[in-house]
Amino acid sequence: MQTVQRFALALGFAALSASSFAATTTYTSSASFLANVAPGAYLNNFDGLPAEAPDTFAGGAFGYSLIANGGVYGSGEFIGTSLPNESLTISFTTGNVSAVGGNFYATNISDVFQAVSITLTLSDATTVTFTPASVLNSFRGFTSTATIASLTISGPGASLYAGIDNLTVGVTAVPEPTSAVLLALGVAGLLVARRRRA
Repeated sequence: MQTVQRFALALGFAALSASSFAATTTYTSSASFLANVAPGAYLNNFDGLPAEAPDTFAGGAFGYSLIANGGVYGSGEFIGTSLPNESLTISFTTGNVSAVGGNFYATNISDVFQAVSITLTLSDATTVTFTPASVLNSFRGFTSTATIASLTISGPGASLYAGIDNLTVGVTAVPEPTSAVLLALGVAGLLVARRRRA
């Protein structure tokens, strides 16, 4: 019986430890990212938005706000910052997001793509820096075993504007690895307890 109690205690510590560590996966391909997102995700391509674009969006079970000091700007094809060299933060307002992806890049004042370094930072401190050669290869996506509260695009530099297109927000389709391990440990604990009683 003492062995079963020790095993249960160890299982409890494992559960606490696993829940405190989030695993985030980064994708450079839209297809790979979407294969790991559950059905029902919200996609916004920001087409047709006026220059004075709204800063809150919602679709299905998901919602978010776009935050930039000078406000946001709609080009009709993407959304970005109204002022140059400003960070743009996507703040997820529904508290259920564990997958986010889209095209992240910089433009000049004429809305022309610029091949410059882009830095993305998630609320869990995951940071990715890359230099897209075109809008087509500017995709980055993230899935996490924890809730993603926000994603920030750092200021792209003097006279440049942060931009987002084809933003997909949803939840991770694959089961959390830590949950699978904990379930297996729980089943093993029950089997040990049952064997001891027999």
